[in-house]
Amino acid sequence: MMPLDERAFRAVYGGAGAGGLLYGLMVALTVVGSGWSMLLFLPLFVRPATRRFGTALLLTLVVTSVLVFLVKLGVQRPRPCVILPDVHALCFTGPTDPSFPSGHAAGGFAFAAFVGTWLTRQSFPASRKLLGVGSLGALALGIALSRVYLGVHFPSDVTAGAVLGAAVGYAAARLAHRAESPKPG
Repeated sequence: MMPLDERAFRAVYGGAGAGGLLYGLMVALTVVGSGWSMLLFLPLFVRPATRRFGTALLLTLVVTSVLVFLVKLGVQRPRPCVILPDVHALCFTGPTDPSFPSGHAAGGFAFAAFVGTWLTRQSFPASRKLLGVGSLGALALGIALSRVYLGVHFPSDVTAGAVLGAAVGYAAARLAHRAESPKPG
């Protein structure tokens, strides 16, 4: 592990004194960034008008999850709560899978990049697009930071997850847009 990564981790980690409003916010962000939150997408599959969008978003998150799993298998980096003696997971129970890259960060940024890219192609006023994209980015960043605060990822884990997720989300949104565009004929 790089000393800079550990120093950055310790600057964000909640530590033994974690509690209160910040702790509650970090736990909530971690829950929002979990795979279970995909259940909130079910309404997208009810209406035909949103079914394609929902399917593309779901496939984006599944592809992101598979890539994260494969990289975790290859890298096998232990989590900070496992290798640093004075660090423990501050959420529920500590995860048992490898640390690199962060699946929560990858999923959060894949979602933000996919929906943000979709938003920029809509005919909304620029101020609404900016607000939407900014809010999605802030949510994804919050999810990523929550994983470090709670002691289950190093900053480089969430950075790698964020880059991977954002790349997949952006590429998938571009592909989905291209598939929906009318073909010249």
